[in-house]
Amino acid sequence: MDEMDDTELVVGCRGLAESILQEITLRGFEKISKVSFTKSAPESKQWFYDAISGAYKEDKDNWIIETDGVDLQNVLSLEGIDSKRTTSNSITEILLVLGIEATRMSLIRELRVILRSYDIYVNYRHLATLVDMMTQRGILTSITRHGINRVNSGPLRKCSFEETVEILFEAAFFGEHDPLTGISENVIFGQLAQYGTGFVDLIVDGQALANCVENRMGGASADYYNVSPEHTPKMSDEQLTPMIFNTPAPTYMQAGGNTSYYV
Repeated sequence: MDEMDDTELVVGCRGLAESILQEITLRGFEKISKVSFTKSAPESKQWFYDAISGAYKEDKDNWIIETDGVDLQNVLSLEGIDSKRTTSNSITEILLVLGIEATRMSLIRELRVILRSYDIYVNYRHLATLVDMMTQRGILTSITRHGINRVNSGPLRKCSFEETVEILFEAAFFGEHDPLTGISENVIFGQLAQYGTGFVDLIVDGQALANCVENRMGGASADYYNVSPEHTPKMSDEQLTPMIFNTPAPTYMQAGGNTSYYV
């Protein structure tokens, strides 16, 4: 074997060694490139029930392992891993492995961690409303023109966010209909949205109200009460509800299309 053959052999062996080191996974997971660990950290402590002594004891002999790279499904299958406290900051991976409900809770946790690091307080209800909007369809929906503006809602609600001219032009071209069931579209028209107190409609019986108007003589209408004027009860200006011998007049309310009568 001459010197040229020796050089080619060395180059080939080096290429083979590099290929083995870089491409073949000898141990661990291919998606995780680096691991750091801490023993007996304060956040790793947990309590367990001792059946012999009947008391709860603190288990301090635990490890916290942080990885560069994500492979949640394979990590959860390892023996000795606490699956209840194992998590990932990859939202898409949590969606694929654990589902949409775990994704929702992970989004809320990540948002609160980021805001807490800057000493910013945001009420939980605001974060939950935002995350519910992102996960209500069973998939991740981005808060952008390509996310919430692509859901099945009215054109007025979509145009109040972004792409106003384009959305209104498309709605006019295709003759879309907006039922005005949301907050944004009702604010645009200056009317009360059908939420909270705006969800209940009050209906007044005009005929009954007209017959209950107190006259200037100090008594109520005798025709409404069907009694003689001398037996008609006296009402002050503060009494707005007609009374018939301490019996309130019937009124009714309508909520969401269902009529409920109150006597």
